[in-house]
Amino acid sequence: MALIALVALVALAEAAPLEGRVIDQSTGLPIVGAEVIPGGAPLATGGPAPTPGTGLATDAKGHFTVDLPVGTPVTFRAPGFMEATFAVPEAADWRVRLFRETGELEIVVEARRDDPVVSVTSLDRERVERTPGTFEDPVRLVQALPGVSITPEYSPKAGDISIRGAAPGENRFLLDGIDLPYLFHFNGYSSVFHTRMLDELTLWPSTYGANWGGATGGVVETKSRWDRPDGVRGTINLNLVMGGAEVRVPIGKKWVVRAGGRRSYLDAFSRDDEQYTVFPQFWDYFARAEYTPAEGRRWGVLAFGAGDAYTRYAGEPTELVGWEDETNPKFDYDQQYHVAGVVHRERFGRTRTDGVLAFVDYKVTGDLLDASELLHEQSLQLREDLVTAPVDALSIAYGLEVKGSSTRVSSQTDQAWPEVAREAALLARGVDADVQEARLTGGVYAEGRVELGPVRLVPGLRVGYDTLTGAPTVDPRFLARWTLGPDTRVRFGAGQYSQYPTVAQVAPGIGDPGAGPSRAQQVALGFDHAIAGRWEVGVDGWAKRMDGLFLTELDGSVRGGVDGNAWGVEVTSRYRIRDRFFASVGIAFGHATRDGAVFDYDQPWSGNLAASWTFHPTWNVGVRYRLSAGLPYTPIEDGLYQAASDTYTPLYGARNTARYAPYQKLDVHLEKTFHTRLVQITAYTELWWVPEMSNVMYLAYRYDYDANAPVAGPSFIPLVGVRIER
Repeated sequence: MALIALVALVALAEAAPLEGRVIDQSTGLPIVGAEVIPGGAPLATGGPAPTPGTGLATDAKGHFTVDLPVGTPVTFRAPGFMEATFAVPEAADWRVRLFRETGELEIVVEARRDDPVVSVTSLDRERVERTPGTFEDPVRLVQALPGVSITPEYSPKAGDISIRGAAPGENRFLLDGIDLPYLFHFNGYSSVFHTRMLDELTLWPSTYGANWGGATGGVVETKSRWDRPDGVRGTINLNLVMGGAEVRVPIGKKWVVRAGGRRSYLDAFSRDDEQYTVFPQFWDYFARAEYTPAEGRRWGVLAFGAGDAYTRYAGEPTELVGWEDETNPKFDYDQQYHVAGVVHRERFGRTRTDGVLAFVDYKVTGDLLDASELLHEQSLQLREDLVTAPVDALSIAYGLEVKGSSTRVSSQTDQAWPEVAREAALLARGVDADVQEARLTGGVYAEGRVELGPVRLVPGLRVGYDTLTGAPTVDPRFLARWTLGPDTRVRFGAGQYSQYPTVAQVAPGIGDPGAGPSRAQQVALGFDHAIAGRWEVGVDGWAKRMDGLFLTELDGSVRGGVDGNAWGVEVTSRYRIRDRFFASVGIAFGHATRDGAVFDYDQPWSGNLAASWTFHPTWNVGVRYRLSAGLPYTPIEDGLYQAASDTYTPLYGARNTARYAPYQKLDVHLEKTFHTRLVQITAYTELWWVPEMSNVMYLAYRYDYDANAPVAGPSFIPLVGVRIER
């Protein structure tokens, strides 16, 4: 058997007691009870088993002590790991990393997860970092999950997440229980938080429990890491677009401080081009001080934020001629948010409580000549979730969620600017307004989780209220799961889901003042089976009936009270060996409509294939392929001249009656890890390929709308980066 290990060294005298630690190379966790064998043979051959902490075996923290001359061979042996032999170094501290044996494989069957909900997908760091096309970004992987529409890379919709027939604004995105104002940096290149801060990402596409409200679509929840490092640990990550770093520092036995940040730097090298006068730049940060007084209890004080900014020409330069190109105005765009809060977890007997209190400041500005638009929201968010189990067969979950906010929406303009509709909807409509509203929104919920042999029943109820609309909501929900065997389950869920409008959606002169909350009645049925306890197969069918939705008309105005319908079928299959290999295949069929027309994110069919293989302890290769129907769009048939402003306004055809060509993308990932005495270095590359016929981002129209041309993204993009860890 091959012997592989990494030894990290710092100075030590030749014949003094040497302390060391044995850890798992793949997880970084200590290996308890590993044998430490000086001279290549056990100290007590045939005697009793080594006792952890005696110097013959590692203790509960993986520590050991030897008192041997420098150069003496020492063998390390632990069940499930490759045996390794090294000479005693001239060091004050000896860190030994053991690799798992090839034959020690952990088959991961996700269908065995004990989730109380019907539809759920969870991703850990391994799947995030090793899936091609994500460039180690957790949220980019969400767009490849079942039920999520595939949006073309680089297009205006690249960062949009549409889940099971729901528009991006009808979903919720949270980090540690705090609502995120937006999820992606510019054009979906990167999510708004550092990958190395992620512990788990979970998607609830529909029919989730009563603990989640405020959305008629899905919920994407990310949880940050709470692990305790054995010393100062950190990561530096650099690629061609951005750089970042994170650090974790233990303080005493109960405190940990972690912090991280990233920033793009293409703006430092790219100057004025045909589209941008200031190239897009983005940044984000995260910091938290953690206090863990006892097992199952923790408190944290945190701060995090993100920002994006750029300056571009308002019109599409490729379609402007003569004096129009010379007078093409510049549009400045900036959005950012900052969060400060306190999070906690407590246990009292059979009750666990998780809570968060956070202040969020979110601001978006757009400036164009003498015109400007502003959205500024400040909010205080409180959430508390409790789960208690009075008996083994029954647990009760209950909690509350309250948000107090002050929002200002304003715009100043003397004409319509349809060229900036993606970033500034009010400027695009030519609306001059200034609205400020204070509101209080909240909800309480309760659900029971009853175990009746192989059947689990989860009835629940959520009640909400909003001062802006003055409307209460009452949402009953019911979930059930029938376990037919250790690897076979049938799942069912049904319920109502409500969402209150934003200030802009109901403000006078901007939105529809008479509109109330949106509602969706949802139902889902699913089946999971693990063939031979290994290869998983799942089938999910779902349907929604929605009312009170908000629709942005072709002229940019907002109308409430819109009905919609959506349905779909998803077939998934996956196989995973932890830290070694995973593969997944997904096929989805569905249809969604709004107000009798095809929905903006309707995708009749889509498919995903992904695989990752660590074929050597220091090498990994992966591939992902996506194929889907193109998204619909509304064609512009002509332009109407406006003499007062000497401009043209578009004349649209029927809503969403045209569709882009089918989209496909191939991603390949390759990485190599190098071990040094002090750090671990990983070099990685990704190759993104979009066939020419699939990379149309949008259509650009001439100033009078008499002609258009497709604007295509690059077909081939090579990305390289390096990650340094300690």
